[in-house]
Amino acid sequence: MRKWKIGLLGAVAMSAVMLVPVFLSGATPSKDAAGAVSNPIQSDPLATSNPERSNSDYIAFQVGNRYGVKDHARYLLGSGVKPFVDSSGRAQVPLRETGEGIGLEVTWDEVNQIATLSDGKITATLTAGIPQMTVEEKIIDLPTAPVVQDGNTYIPARALDNIGGWTLEFLSSDKGNYIIFKADENYQAASEAAQLLGASTEQYLANGLIFRSGSDKALARGEQISFSGMTTFDGDNSIYFPLEECVTAMDGTISASGGTVTVKLGEREALLDTEKNTARVDRQPTSSENFAFHELEETLFVSDDLLAALLGMHKTTLGEGIIAFTVAVLDDFPDQEAEITTLGEALGNSKPQLDIPEAEHYVALTFDDGPTGQSEGLTARLLNGLSERGAHATFFMCGYRVKDFHAVLDRYLDEGHEMGNHTMDHKTLTKLSVSGIHEQVDGNSDLIESYAGEKPTVMRPTGGAYNDTVKEEMVKSGLPIILWSVDTLDWQSKDAKSVENKILNNVQDGDIILMHDLYESTYKGVLNAIDKLKEKGYAFVTVSELAAIKGVELKPGEVYTSFR
Repeated sequence: MRKWKIGLLGAVAMSAVMLVPVFLSGATPSKDAAGAVSNPIQSDPLATSNPERSNSDYIAFQVGNRYGVKDHARYLLGSGVKPFVDSSGRAQVPLRETGEGIGLEVTWDEVNQIATLSDGKITATLTAGIPQMTVEEKIIDLPTAPVVQDGNTYIPARALDNIGGWTLEFLSSDKGNYIIFKADENYQAASEAAQLLGASTEQYLANGLIFRSGSDKALARGEQISFSGMTTFDGDNSIYFPLEECVTAMDGTISASGGTVTVKLGEREALLDTEKNTARVDRQPTSSENFAFHELEETLFVSDDLLAALLGMHKTTLGEGIIAFTVAVLDDFPDQEAEITTLGEALGNSKPQLDIPEAEHYVALTFDDGPTGQSEGLTARLLNGLSERGAHATFFMCGYRVKDFHAVLDRYLDEGHEMGNHTMDHKTLTKLSVSGIHEQVDGNSDLIESYAGEKPTVMRPTGGAYNDTVKEEMVKSGLPIILWSVDTLDWQSKDAKSVENKILNNVQDGDIILMHDLYESTYKGVLNAIDKLKEKGYAFVTVSELAAIKGVELKPGEVYTSFR
């Protein structure tokens, strides 16, 4: 099997995480969320034993999680309640859920912002914004102050350390982000808390791979990597992934001999027989799993179920086509699922471009200022001509024309073309304010999406005019700036032969060619040029395809004139 010639851009070295335990014990109870040692409140008059309480009793929370653990079961905390780590690095826990969880009577004076905790004999008070706790007549300093946030009251976890004989254990984010109050300081509660609350989001990311179907990017150990133009794709109720790129990202190796592909990750080994179309891994697929693979453009793609088995990970399908491969189980942990879904959504959703033809030379055809005409107009006829020749192009559209001539917009992506943004009203961006720039660009992107279902992926400023401000704002808009290396001057000549000759006499491998889908002469001239250049070994692709072929990762706000 030949390695994909583009390779993996930005891949990070990763360990064979399937061999590493997720939940590690051994956190020191006397350290707070920042790892700083605090003095336990051992002299607190509330620190008395309760003989009626079982030695295995505990309650647990997790930073950023709406759920807690009580009576060895998960339960939903109050509305909007989530334990957190404040700006000082100290863990804050919900007042009522924590106090009542360890057997104290809790009251909250909303007017004076005072919390009262009592075991029926001794009473302690805390005031929001003041890092102290008063027990009878004694004032005890706290590591941070209680706060009221989103209508809920939180107190420092350290304030309850050893109150009523309970011991506080805090596990850092790489060990679960758990805040545990235990009746018996020797009781090992972390394992059960992990099963009930799930791993921390940091743990899932640190040891996992997060993908979005249709995107050529992924999150590997929390860092974004690129598949350099190769995307995942859907088929037979599965999502398929480029095997070599995924295995490389996990610090594994892949080799081929005859019809057998060997995958090694740490001590794990799997064999794929491309002739018999069989996969041998360390377990059999369940009745609902699909262990399958396909070879496209000499690249081996494996199904999501098979990839999970090869990696030794759990697979979780989330919203928006997002799929996660994690060492720890992610299913049924809604807060972590929501956070990872949000991160996955940011990966974008680019169309798969797996039909790039083999050729000696590649160029990008680009058309500005359209579309022109409706379903039988000039742009539609140009699309027909490109389709007949197997050529892709990038169309930089103006919003004011999209409003009038949007009948062709559903064809661009379906036929392998790329949508570009050429401003709403063909205004020069360097003459506009920041808000004006975004009105012209973002407004046009939204308009195009309303007709085509997706936003443009690249932009071209009117007249090619840009400055530092335009570049900075395009970073915010998420759009690379695409100029050109061959200008046909079709708007000036309006002559088909002139357009044809400008292309034939100036084109080189990696060029971006500027035209306008406004003129009959351009339509005739470019199709003639395509026919002649195909005989010379040229293929015609979109700007993003050309960048991928040349190993260039397009970045928002960066300017590109060619990929020679």
